[in-house]
Amino acid sequence: MPLKNKLNFGALIMAAGGSSRLDSPKQLLKWGDAYLVNHIVRVVSSAGIDSIYMILGSNYEEIHQALDRKDLHIILNAYWNKGLSSSIKSGIEALDKNIDAAFILLVDQPFVTSELLKQMTERMAAGDHQIVAPRVNGQQCNPVLFERSFFPRILEISGDRGAKSLLKDSKVEWVDWPDERLIVDIDSQEDYQAALRLKER
Repeated sequence: MPLKNKLNFGALIMAAGGSSRLDSPKQLLKWGDAYLVNHIVRVVSSAGIDSIYMILGSNYEEIHQALDRKDLHIILNAYWNKGLSSSIKSGIEALDKNIDAAFILLVDQPFVTSELLKQMTERMAAGDHQIVAPRVNGQQCNPVLFERSFFPRILEISGDRGAKSLLKDSKVEWVDWPDERLIVDIDSQEDYQAALRLKER
């Protein structure tokens, strides 16, 4: 397929949740020399994506103060407790008009890499795709990259559903990823300790 004109990519980082199964905000768990929330920003930035939107909600002040970079687009989702969809929609609505496609990333998935994001942007730029997503051993994973033409459908989701739920009814360009750790997310202290052990592999 012919290469599209150069696309402007953005990233929406979902970091508004209340971490109900942890005794502290998951966004501020340590990952290497950084908080988890700053780690994912570094990954996105290393992939060459400059338009980074951070959606915050619960523990807003504490997390905002902990951010390394002050040039992020910060979005306060006052309705974060109504579910993930409210954060996704607030991010989509805030995107600059010049963004052609946007990643939706979750702050608690530390094994996302800049190389994965680069491969996904290359797939989007090289073909007529509305959605690019990774999978591991056939299992659908996050993050997901959506072209702007798909944004109206994202705005229709509700409750504690992520945009990933839309993939089963849509044509997806898959990136098969070899690292099974991509599936890992952190919801509890047990998850965190398990992720730290995997990090040392």
